Amino acid sequence: MISLSSILAVLFLMLGLILSLYGLWTWSDPMYEKSLGWNLNLVWGGVVFFVGVLFGLGNRISARSPQEPNS
Repeated sequence: MISLSSILAVLFLMLGLILSLYGLWTWSDPMYEKSLGWNLNLVWGGVVFFVGVLFGLGNRISARSPQEPNS
């Protein structure tokens, strides 16, 4: 059975990748003047991608831990 954390990991990784790629694509766009020159798409894409990595690592760690039998 697929766990919720693995589904969330994939969704966060995909969204983070899409945001980061859009931030790289629009690197020199004048829309970043409004945000004091910060490329917020790239920054938040990296943050969301990192959260996806944490979900994936948590899923791996929980899968390796021994399961208690149901009584």
